[in-house]
Amino acid sequence: MHPAHPHKDSLVRVSTLVEMLQRSRASIYRDINRGVFPKPLKLGNSSRWRLAEVEAYIECCAEDRDHD
Repeated sequence: MHPAHPHKDSLVRVSTLVEMLQRSRASIYRDINRGVFPKPLKLGNSSRWRLAEVEAYIECCAEDRDHD
């Protein structure tokens, strides 16, 4: 179960990113490999992303859009 308003320090799964960004897992991992999306933290065999880093990425995309 996902909290309604996760804390900025929360770690999120790729399934949450897919939902948040409306993108496929493959496109997220492709952007990681290209160096344009934050790399995950590896916890054992699991990958998690800091919510604050993902939100900063989204803000950066919005700023880029606003400067075009």
